[in-house]
Amino acid sequence: MTLKLPIFPLNTVLFPGASIRLHIFEERYRLMIGRCLEQSSPFGVALIRSGSEVSPDDPWVRRQLELGEATDELELGALKRELGGEAVPYPVGTTAQISVGESVRLSDGRYYLVAAGQRRFRIQYFVQRQPYLVASVAYLPEQSSSTVAEPAEALRRLYSRYWAALSAATGYDPPEETLPSNVVDLTYWMANRLRVENRQKQRWLEADVATRLREISAAIRAELALLPNAGPNERASGESETGSWN
Repeated sequence: MTLKLPIFPLNTVLFPGASIRLHIFEERYRLMIGRCLEQSSPFGVALIRSGSEVSPDDPWVRRQLELGEATDELELGALKRELGGEAVPYPVGTTAQISVGESVRLSDGRYYLVAAGQRRFRIQYFVQRQPYLVASVAYLPEQSSSTVAEPAEALRRLYSRYWAALSAATGYDPPEETLPSNVVDLTYWMANRLRVENRQKQRWLEADVATRLREISAAIRAELALLPNAGPNERASGESETGSWN
């Protein structure tokens, strides 16, 4: 199935099932979000491969720079560092559906949004570049099989051991969490929780479920190996980057 989808390039990776909070201040994205709200339609979030998240030509951005002011969520120095060339997104992203009840439109036209990640897509080609990107996209299938059931259960046990070891080391109780029962959902949930570089998260977004299971397990083992009381057999394996949890 193919469809036309407005694309929001961001310096973040959105996974299916995860939520994202956004401050919409550029005029082009105010227009995009307004249309999405009118039509109750999603937009696509795609990690920026190169270029800038913010356009220096936007009137609101120019005004902030001229006045030397910042908002509660956009510090001026960070804004200046973000300005650069046109954003070029990775080809695989996730659709985001706006949560109307949790989103607010301010009197000056800006938005504070909460949106939920839904489905992965691949950009085929762009059909519009101004005032914002619109692409022809195809949804990616979510394939699973009985062969991933055992690695999924092993990941659950590993995750439990990690928090037990962390609790023993710090004295803090493990968080009360209910892990997703579906294997695909579990891998996205774990990928979203683990703090690694965006390029690794993008790799997991693009990967099949078996690859995500293998590499996320390796990343948790690497974290577990750094903790006391983890046991002698916890060693990282496979391609992964270590990190911590959100």
